[in-house]
Amino acid sequence: MAAILPLMPSGNRNPIYNPRMATTALVSAEDFALVARVLGPCELVRGEIVPVSPGGIRHSRVTSRAVALLEAHCRPRRLGRVLAGEAGVVIRRRPDTVRGADVAFISYDRLPVDASDEGFLEQPPELVIEVLGKDVSWEKIEEKVAEYHEFGVNLVWVLDPHTLTLRAYPRGTAAVVLRDSDTATADPHVPGFAVRVGEFFAD
Repeated sequence: MAAILPLMPSGNRNPIYNPRMATTALVSAEDFALVARVLGPCELVRGEIVPVSPGGIRHSRVTSRAVALLEAHCRPRRLGRVLAGEAGVVIRRRPDTVRGADVAFISYDRLPVDASDEGFLEQPPELVIEVLGKDVSWEKIEEKVAEYHEFGVNLVWVLDPHTLTLRAYPRGTAAVVLRDSDTATADPHVPGFAVRVGEFFAD
């Protein structure tokens, strides 16, 4: 078990790490929510804070494109919420794991319109879209996909900007690799949503 630094209040009431008071206590999702905004890109994995490299221009462009395509479909139909920007998802408790989803869709059935939108998401989205970073291995991505599936996410798409492909991971069935001219469909999890793979990588 790696040493995790405890939270200490700073002068502006934002919690910070105190390097002189290291302990072996694991961090909860609630404490992680307090420090994540001042630590920069990171995730909580089995109670330990793990730094995540910021996305480059290509990663950000593909992520933005995925958000735009999903929003354009979901908003007029009032299907649910589209989340982006490393949206925190609490996928496991004791020890806690909070993953940052590049893009996620969660229906109003799972997160009603009048539900609070404070804090991390604790209900499984129907769809999560991850954009493969240049420093991230497929082994790490598939570990994350397995955690999403265990949590209850129905479908995970991994967009690879390097090969211009989409790898679809439906929960309970084998992954499928789709290329530029192929159509990726999230139906019925995102009703009616289908996109040609090349659209995710278009300028």
